[in-house]
Amino acid sequence: MSQVRIAGIVLLLVMTACGRKLEGTVTLDNKNAAPGPASSSQISAAQIIEKYRSLDNSHDSTIKMRAVINSQEDSAGLNTPRQIQLTTYRKREPDDRLLILAEFTSPPEERDRDGLITVFPDGRIEAVRYVQSTDSFLVATDATSEDALFGLTPQELADGQPEKYDFTMVGEETYQGTPVYRLEGKLKQGAESKFPRVILLISKQDFAAMEAEFYDNHNELARRLVVSKAEHVAGHWTRLRWTIDNLARRKKIDFETVEVKYDQNLSYSIFTREHLKKIASR
Repeated sequence: MSQVRIAGIVLLLVMTACGRKLEGTVTLDNKNAAPGPASSSQISAAQIIEKYRSLDNSHDSTIKMRAVINSQEDSAGLNTPRQIQLTTYRKREPDDRLLILAEFTSPPEERDRDGLITVFPDGRIEAVRYVQSTDSFLVATDATSEDALFGLTPQELADGQPEKYDFTMVGEETYQGTPVYRLEGKLKQGAESKFPRVILLISKQDFAAMEAEFYDNHNELARRLVVSKAEHVAGHWTRLRWTIDNLARRKKIDFETVEVKYDQNLSYSIFTREHLKKIASR
């Protein structure tokens, strides 16, 4: 059994939802104005990355989403898309730890993929899954292992960890009609990742990531993330629809945010092994 077969979509970069606000809930209709464009003169790659990371400015969030998985590795040769629904809970602790709980809600048989992820300030990641058949927890700390459902690493499930890379600006261009910065990131010495090199396209308008490419140890493209719809809502940058093309595993995953709640003062008890066991045993 894989050590990391944990719940998996707290993906690369920041995942929040958008729309009309109702009792703290954001749905998919409202379109708030985004910040104005920044000057491209004399701005460094480090400043761009800092502005990009500052978009993740909520203390906590609850996100409901759908994922459709298309796989060319279907052993039956049917390649039938799988639709998954899940809710992710995120909480930033005062010591800068990031706590993530992923709870699969449909179909019911995916519930054993529910998982906890803790991202520590020094870059370490701990991923935990409860196994009902043995009444035990599987704990993974290897940043390069991949989960079975999405074929993603703990690093990808924990926002991509751009702090592990040294970035340089390699150009400016127009991407789908939007002016962007093209940044290249190289893995810092001593940092652990399956991807020693990444390319980011960052919007000049609001510093959101529009596309990300992740390269393996052979400098071959292994992942591509493309954001097709996003909005700035209620003070938080909001991703509505995006796709991850897992070229290495021949899987393409389309994500859609259904609903999000921000800054609810989520209880720490949600992010405990006791709670994980409870929801995974239903």
